[in-house]
Order: sequence, then C-alpha cells, then structure tokens
Amino acid sequence: NWYTVKTGNAQSFITTLETVNAANAAADAPRSYIFLPNGTYDLGDKCLTLISGNNISIIGESMDNTIIVNKPAIENEGIGTTATLLNQSNNLYLQDITLKDALDYYKTGAAGRAVCLQDRGTKTICKNVKMLSYQDTYYSNNNKGQYYFEGSDIHGIVDFICGGGDAFFNKCTLTLEPGKGSYITAPYTDGTKYGYVFDGCKIVGSATDS
Repeated sequence: NWYTVKTGNAQSFITTLETVNAANAAADAPRSYIFLPNGTYDLGDKCLTLISGNNISIIGESMDNTIIVNKPAIENEGIGTTATLLNQSNNLYLQDITLKDALDYYKTGAAGRAVCLQDRGTKTICKNVKMLSYQDTYYSNNNKGQYYFEGSDIHGIVDFICGGGDAFFNKCTLTLEPGKGSYITAPYTDGTKYGYVFDGCKIVGSATDS
C-alpha cells in the first residue's frame, strides 16, 4: 500500500489522496503510505483538501523541502474555510513535510484566519511537521480528539494553536512571526481530560514581540 506522488505535482498528490481515501474507508483498513519527494505542491486557492480514509501515512522527503501550500482567496477567510488540509480520519500519520497557508495575513483587512491543518479526526501523529501561517495555524476541531506532535515547528501570531481535544506537544518549536505581540494558544478544554500539554518545547520570537 505504497504510493509515490510525482515530484512537485499538486494534482498527482490530490489524485493519490483521493484514491487512498477510497481504499481506506473502513476503520480497520490496512495502513497506506503516500510518499512526497522534495518539491512544492501548490494547491492554488483550493482549501480543505480532504483526508477521510483511515490509517493513512503522508511522508515527505524532508520537513523543510517538501511543501504543501495553498493560498485562499481573501473573501474565503475564516477558521473553518481556509485550511490547507482537512482531516476527518482516524490514525493519520504526517512526517517530514511543511504545510503552508499563504493567505496574505497583512492585507486581508479581516481577522486573517488561515489554517494549515484543521483536524476533525483523532489519534493523529505529526512528526517533524512544520506549519506556516499567522492566525489559527493549527486547529484541533474535535473536542474528543487525541493528537500527538513531536519535533515539529508551528508558526503564527494570534491563537495559532487552537481548538479542542487533548494534544501533546513533545519537543516542538513555537515560532512567533513578527507582529503586534503574540498569542500562542486558544484551547477549548470543556470535556477534555488534559487539553494542550507542552513538554520540552521552546518558544522562538524576536526582541520586539511581547
């Protein structure tokens, strides 16, 4: 169950993902692996590229050089509408990739909510995953969800790690982009056991950030 995407070809990625979603519709489907070589997979203004199959691994060649990016239209701005990827599956595994939401945060004239990963699934693992945006970069949109991050780097300015469920961040970097002061998390903890837990993480920012 191994699929290799054409280098830098966004349509190849989308087509492969659709194939694997269908093949892994069952909860107990055997794990499928999607490999992305180094390159930029530009989804254009397409948002909410769907991961619905269960037990899927999406693995890049390297965190910094395997990039999945979208640029939502400004009129599409919103926490529920802009995500680069929308996960609705169980047991998703992401490794060695960058997710980038390229909505022009400084020119939106609105809140500038631009999500890299909206996760409505559970038991998601992100290892060596970089997320590049400004507001609502990572959105755990399942109050009963369980999520694990390791060695990842999440960027933003406002509430850039937000949502519900229990999420454990192990040795991750939280990178503050230049702005008028930064707000890192906005967790919704009603009904959760732990909420957001950060262990061995570091916060990186400029001297002008508060």
